[in-house]
Amino acid sequence: MILITYTTLYREGGAQIEQAAETLAKEKRAARPGAEVRLARVESKRAFVDAIAASEAAGGLDELHFLGHSGMYGPMFRTTAMPEQLSPHEWRTLRIPFKPGGQAFFHACRTARWFAPFFARTFGVPAHGFHWYTSFSRRADRFRWPGLAYPEGAPLYLIGVKGKKSHGLLGTLGKYAGLAGAEPMRRYEPAPVEGDASYDSVADLYDAVFDDIRVREDEWRWLEAHIPRSPAPRVLDLGCGNGALLQALAGRVASGHGVDASAGMIRAATRRNRAAHLAFTTIDGPTLPFPDASFDVVVSLLSFRYLDWDPVMNEVRRVLAPGGRLLVVDMVTAPVTAKEAPRFLRDTARGAVGRVRRPAFGRALGRLVKDPRWATMLAYNPIRAQHELVWYLESRFPGRRVELLNVGFHARVLAFDSGPLEPGAVAPQSYP
Repeated sequence: MILITYTTLYREGGAQIEQAAETLAKEKRAARPGAEVRLARVESKRAFVDAIAASEAAGGLDELHFLGHSGMYGPMFRTTAMPEQLSPHEWRTLRIPFKPGGQAFFHACRTARWFAPFFARTFGVPAHGFHWYTSFSRRADRFRWPGLAYPEGAPLYLIGVKGKKSHGLLGTLGKYAGLAGAEPMRRYEPAPVEGDASYDSVADLYDAVFDDIRVREDEWRWLEAHIPRSPAPRVLDLGCGNGALLQALAGRVASGHGVDASAGMIRAATRRNRAAHLAFTTIDGPTLPFPDASFDVVVSLLSFRYLDWDPVMNEVRRVLAPGGRLLVVDMVTAPVTAKEAPRFLRDTARGAVGRVRRPAFGRALGRLVKDPRWATMLAYNPIRAQHELVWYLESRFPGRRVELLNVGFHARVLAFDSGPLEPGAVAPQSYP
């Protein structure tokens, strides 16, 4: 059985995605007479999971295809106003009945950068994806613009191709001049992780960099202004790293508890912090080992990108007391725009001055980023695009807006304050 899933509501191009899915189905039927080729429109996580479950009754999958949009961590569902995405934890708990020799194909932007290798490791089958962004094309082997009135039912393809987002104006000119060939889908075997994908191997180097978290001046200034002062709050640091944030806050919190998936980081945090009202715990998965209403503030500093967003958000809401708030500060990818050039120059200059004023920090940071173990960790734990973080947080907390703290050339730092929250879960999700 060949299962071809697709979305039409998330972002633009829904009708064309459906047309490309129908084209793929026709070609699969022609190439494999007698094989069952099933098309499934999946606008939510639940619909996708149900389509996969239905394939088990047919004896399992020879091929699984997805056509649509993708974030760094995989396919996106629903709409940008209320996006859904299976988290890494949810993928790992999902059963997909592949037959021997089964394969997966993700016809979506950037799926080859992290998701396809992750999928291959998780399900033990070859997985394919595109490194570049995708476009609709009249040909499968080369970009040919369909135009504004391409006929329904005519062959249409969703291909990976170099263009403006990846190669700037020259990429656009080459693409529309017909010079851009289609990117072959990249194939990943179910190979194990090479090296240590966690922070454990770099915990000591990281601890030296952030001996004092206040070197992150913009982030610290924002948190100082948003963490309540009276009464002294009970704070949960989600993804606490070496515990430097709680150490800096020790004098103004009633209690602090840091959690992290890295045992090496928790050892560093425990070693550096001796205050009786601070504690640190290693966690495994998006479950928080605390009773309901245990905290007044949950903070995630430069770690939210790594979390299983929906599963852990339900836990955050559970452990927050009435009136508690969530504070998120994180780095995301987005190229600097011409309009942001003055801000970029100011922020870059301030960062350079900060490193000169704190030479030990600059030297420690250099040692960390040059270490090959750091590169390995980043390869398996990439940061997300700006729109992913913004759309997620602003959809889960209506009326609240993400703030821009710092602009870099390829990345920037964002901050979010949920405001006082009443008890309850996040916006209902379709799955689980």
